[in-house]
Amino acid sequence: MSDVTSPGWLIARQSARFVLRESTVALLSLMFVVLVLISAWLGWSATSTVNHIYLDAAAFLQSAGQPVPTNPVLDISPLSLMRNMSVYVALIGALSAIVIGNRLVGLDRKAGVLPLIGIRPLGRNAYAGGKIAALAGLILGLAAVASAVAVATFLVLPAVTLTGLQWAQLAGFMGVTTLYMGFFGLIGLAAGAAARSETVGLLLPVTLWLTLTFIFPQLTANLNPTAAINPISALAVPPDTTFFHWAARLLGPFSLADAYKFASAGLLDYLPPGITSPSFIPPVINLILAAGFALAIAWRALTRLSMAQGDYNV
Repeated sequence: MSDVTSPGWLIARQSARFVLRESTVALLSLMFVVLVLISAWLGWSATSTVNHIYLDAAAFLQSAGQPVPTNPVLDISPLSLMRNMSVYVALIGALSAIVIGNRLVGLDRKAGVLPLIGIRPLGRNAYAGGKIAALAGLILGLAAVASAVAVATFLVLPAVTLTGLQWAQLAGFMGVTTLYMGFFGLIGLAAGAAARSETVGLLLPVTLWLTLTFIFPQLTANLNPTAAINPISALAVPPDTTFFHWAARLLGPFSLADAYKFASAGLLDYLPPGITSPSFIPPVINLILAAGFALAIAWRALTRLSMAQGDYNV
């Protein structure tokens, strides 16, 4: 049997189709795409405005016989124009991934089709693999849209030219973005399979998302919620006190929002000098380990899902 008609592939394809029909998933995904477009537009607008002002000033200074300073657009890395995208990923991107992961299993359980799937000649591994593949495809689709918007933005800016290394850094940023959303999607998938009710299956990963996004950064770096969603102020130096030193050591490796922010800042060249992640684990490695752990949790929950129960166990 070819891979295209394998049970796992069929489950992945049908699951993705059903989830895309969900109005909540469609709305959150559309919101994420719109925010990515806004982020790109803000970067493009600011750069274009500064460039036009510089060109007018340079023409005036040349006519007056005055020295012309360098273009301020060239004084900063062009990659930093995408810094707002990291905020939208940490908020709407992660939340969209949770809902997608939850609905991939929740729709089967709510519709009562698990017993019908269970009598088919396919194993639990095929079911789990199909669901994870569907999640991966949907999240990669969101990341692909964000990548296309970022690339188009840099291509239409006449004053901005990326080097080969900077294009590689942009690709790396999209890679860690996919990892970050993938972590939350896998947690949503695991909770949707393991929870005894639909509400709990969605509440657990959302609570984790809120904890990692707002509570842990406040404990490790004294960041209030408004600062945590700002790409620059979220990288502030924590207070030099015993509490924050120990909080950074104990909670730093688990503060994935911090890992994503520092990884994004490093790849997009807006990380302030002298500021490092609160975790002793490098941010990108931290995200990879977290995604691997979430994958193991999701696989375990899916392979232990009862195929004899047609609905939630309530």
